[in-house]
Amino acid sequence: MRRGLPVAIVLVLFVFPGRARAQDGWYLGMELGVAAAPRIDATTGGLDDWSSSSGVLSVRCDVTLNPERVQVEPGACSDAPQPWGPLEESFDGGAGILAGMVLGYHMRNLRVDGEYFYRSTTHDSTAIPYGPNYDPTTDPTLDMVQDAVDDAMSHSVFANMYYDFRSGSKLTPYLGMGIGFSDVSVEYRTLWHRTNILGPDNLIVDPAGVREEELNRRFLGTNTIDRARLSDTLIGYQAIAGLDYQVSDPVTLGVKFRWVGLGEFDDESEYDYLRGHASVAGNPPVPVTYYVRTNDLRFLAVSLNMKYRF
Repeated sequence: MRRGLPVAIVLVLFVFPGRARAQDGWYLGMELGVAAAPRIDATTGGLDDWSSSSGVLSVRCDVTLNPERVQVEPGACSDAPQPWGPLEESFDGGAGILAGMVLGYHMRNLRVDGEYFYRSTTHDSTAIPYGPNYDPTTDPTLDMVQDAVDDAMSHSVFANMYYDFRSGSKLTPYLGMGIGFSDVSVEYRTLWHRTNILGPDNLIVDPAGVREEELNRRFLGTNTIDRARLSDTLIGYQAIAGLDYQVSDPVTLGVKFRWVGLGEFDDESEYDYLRGHASVAGNPPVPVTYYVRTNDLRFLAVSLNMKYRF
């Protein structure tokens, strides 16, 4: 039985060469389907005004809101913005569409092609970035802290290789794999809101316990906020399985399944507003940014496709 299998393969490839070779040559294809992405785990951090003596964020060090340096001892605040984070957050998975085009070449049971495909998944997920390196009780003036991922998109160019399990049937199953590049963008929002209420629980006090009411009023109701389209170019790889049906000599219709893995996403942005003012910190003020870094990005997709051989 085992010795008969190689003989059968030889008969298919050489005794009936006309059928196999009739499908060789160039082809164009297009596809449209749905994509689903799992949860996104991310870390965020950046720069801000910091107290050099305590190593924690001090609103008294904000030179824009406190240019007089009220109740700030000389040397207590760093002149240059200092790093904060990383804070950990997680966003729900999402679903959306996938569309693409290919140009490829058949050669017996092997196929190679180059493809472009677009993927968009809507996540619409918020997270509170409180991780092990941050305790929200250290700043009671904050009454809302949240980040959000609205959607993720990618424009990808891949090179793929397939093995077609050809037979006398019009149905042809296949397996494939590919590697390429993806230009990935993420719609990201961040909002840190300070309370509008001046009370004993949210007043900022100096070490001696003196209430800094004037300085508190400058911070009341201010927002640290941004909405940005973050982007990064990532190396990707994919595994593919599908089934084609030959409608006519040049045309096939089919269904394709793919799993795509991309690298870690990393980008940064300036705030629209940092505590209600421009995204600057330090003395003298300089522009400051925050960053977003994710785990490896992945998604699954299933699509209907059509190929035209010429």
